[in-house]
Amino acid sequence: MEAALVGLVGTTVGAVTGFAGAWLAQRGQMRIQQEQRAHAEQVRWLDDKKGLYRDLLIRLYGWHDSLASVMKDEDDGKLLDNRSTAYKWIVEASLISGDEVRSAVGDVHRALLHAQTVIFDDSSTADEWPLQGVEDDLSALEDALRAELAMPARVGRRPRLGRR
Repeated sequence: MEAALVGLVGTTVGAVTGFAGAWLAQRGQMRIQQEQRAHAEQVRWLDDKKGLYRDLLIRLYGWHDSLASVMKDEDDGKLLDNRSTAYKWIVEASLISGDEVRSAVGDVHRALLHAQTVIFDDSSTADEWPLQGVEDDLSALEDALRAELAMPARVGRRPRLGRR
């Protein structure tokens, strides 16, 4: 009888150990798959962001340059095109970028609109350059874009592992 009890206890311990081992292995495999999916998603957005941010900066600088040419009475005729295309890229960037980039884009956008108003109202003094704020905000935007592209996993929401 004692041998049967020892056998039953041994079988029970073996079954529980086997079940626990299988459960831990499955849980580990699920975590690995979650990490792979999260990484693939970050890389996918990273590729999209590179092209988007390039196009955004080109149009924002184009808008700036068009305003500068208007100020110098050398209108390049591209203001409307640069501004409307910049709006398109601003909206696109707001959909996939992190908070810092969205904030920096908003600052540049507001600075460009303000400078445009000052230039067309001709309310600037000869000593001040109305595009200085735009240039400063463009520089800050470039820094924010570089930071987001360098560390995409830290931008926005980070996937949480472990207990839920």
